[in-house]
Amino acid sequence: MKTGLGERICLRTTTAMTLAALLSLPLALSGCEDHSPVAAPTSTLPAEDSSKASPAADPQPTVPAYETDLDLSAEETEAVEGALVAFEGFLTSINNAYSGDFDKIDNFPKYATGEALDSIKAEANSVQNKDATFEGAINPLSVEIFEVADPAEAQDPPNVVVHFCVDTNDWALIQAGDQGAGKPDGLVTMEHRIVFERDSWLVDKQSLWERKC
Repeated sequence: MKTGLGERICLRTTTAMTLAALLSLPLALSGCEDHSPVAAPTSTLPAEDSSKASPAADPQPTVPAYETDLDLSAEETEAVEGALVAFEGFLTSINNAYSGDFDKIDNFPKYATGEALDSIKAEANSVQNKDATFEGAINPLSVEIFEVADPAEAQDPPNVVVHFCVDTNDWALIQAGDQGAGKPDGLVTMEHRIVFERDSWLVDKQSLWERKC
């Protein structure tokens, strides 16, 4: 697994990354420990035909080119690109489902597994049952490849860790009856771990990495 520092590299993924709704960050970030799990997400799904999308109904902001301090091999670069496809699909399907397109809940297992899948299912169901409402959208301001488990090595399972910066002022998941203590404000860094299992890349964990970026 590579986590070393080096010359920062800025790369554009071959898949158009659209990140539209990092959604399960707890409403009150204050009081949470950094690196603590959060219900939320962030996205990379196989790119959809933008000519068929309605900007108002299907917002798909472009994710910035990713950066990394890692000296990636060809195999690791391929793993990163596969992981980012899952990352985009994860967030795009969440964005759509939380915004009322509940059929997209069926897509969650295509991009998520484990803790992350359980979390987004529960949150989408709460919105569908009117136990919560979602406002706004989460747009990544930067994306960094933080760790890569070398696919050529014996790793169980191979994984890619993605860090991304978001502005918590841009969205809110509000529980029914909550008068709202206001949105948490400020920039935070989220972490998603994306693993290779069932012959595909899937987001399996998401957490708050740091209350700044």
